[in-house]
Amino acid sequence: MQIFTDRHRSWSLSHQFSALGPLLLIWSFTSVLLYASAAQDKVPIERLFLDPATLSGEPWYTGLLHELGILGWTVAATAAAAGAWVAAQTTRDRTVWFMAGGSIVTLLLLIDDITGFHSDLGVRLGIPKMASIGGLLGISGLWFVVNWREIRRTRWLTLIAALSAFALSVLFDYERRDTSFHLFFEDAPKLLGIVGWDTYFVFTAIDITRSVVRSRGGAVV
Repeated sequence: MQIFTDRHRSWSLSHQFSALGPLLLIWSFTSVLLYASAAQDKVPIERLFLDPATLSGEPWYTGLLHELGILGWTVAATAAAAGAWVAAQTTRDRTVWFMAGGSIVTLLLLIDDITGFHSDLGVRLGIPKMASIGGLLGISGLWFVVNWREIRRTRWLTLIAALSAFALSVLFDYERRDTSFHLFFEDAPKLLGIVGWDTYFVFTAIDITRSVVRSRGGAVV
């Protein structure tokens, strides 16, 4: 059922209730997660809900740049998914797979960054650090090669710049030493890479949307 048909009309109360479906579905999954968090007794509940700075008594800005990176990954994944959805409203199947694949790759990078998989969790599970990094690079490289024809139609230089920053970060990560100098030159290019990756997918989604609107004879806002 098409709930929203005219952006100049207000939604009726019945339509408002109909639109609650997605929220109720998402709340159901979230409730299962919350129940599992409350039922387990291995990890104190405050460690799951409170931010690291509060738990450790560190200043509020502890990990601020890392959190900005997490936000960057999230925005990029969302923009890529939105671009895929817009393309799916047309016959541009290659563009759909290109953007959907970009969203999936970004989600994998986001999960790795949140969990610290390649540097901590994976190592504890017996997976060498460089093997995890190699896996992420392999998946990202496969997406890049498979979708190169689509990438050539976009702002590809922005993507190359982001990948170059990531490459510099990986180089310093491989040669990492426990000094502020190496930490800066590992994580600074990484944040620049995330911002570049974010910029690429946001503007690619905008370009796709503009193209679809123009092809349908609509005005571009």
